[in-house]
Amino acid sequence: MQGISLIEQLVVVTIAGVIASLAIPSFTDWQRRERSVAVLNQMVGAVGYARNSAASLRVIVTMCPGSNGECGSRNSWHRGTVIFADHNRNGRRESSEPLLTELPALRSDERITWRSFRNRSVLQMTPTGLTNWQNGSFQYCPGDGSAEGARMVILNTAGRARSARDNDEDGVVEDAQGRPLRC
Repeated sequence: MQGISLIEQLVVVTIAGVIASLAIPSFTDWQRRERSVAVLNQMVGAVGYARNSAASLRVIVTMCPGSNGECGSRNSWHRGTVIFADHNRNGRRESSEPLLTELPALRSDERITWRSFRNRSVLQMTPTGLTNWQNGSFQYCPGDGSAEGARMVILNTAGRARSARDNDEDGVVEDAQGRPLRC
């Protein structure tokens, strides 16, 4: 007779279960890392878009936290991002100011915060392609609040972005002053 016995089937299922139990935590960590990188890449792309738009339209372009074309409260970037031509340079979108684009909201448990020189709640790009005297950082915190999943993009006054790194290789990224990120 040919075939597979019940014992052989149980051995195969047991081995597959052990392999899966070893792979799932690694996959979850990989998925969390990739999500944080994707979210910050989207913000870096938005900063580049605002910078290019300011130069091509020859007007201040403002990025603010918000949705539906409206700026929201300070550090509510996770609810969406609004990018618009800010003709009166006040950091708030008026009905006469063109909406250039919006970024969608993140998952309800994720957060993005913006901290900047001069403590502004918005980011403005000038027609020269520079920030409006703002250097700062966007920090992403994952839904589980883990420091290992936190990421940061640091923006200089020239409008160039760089990713913060884990210089001491402890699994937690450090900010521009070398302090580990916390969520």
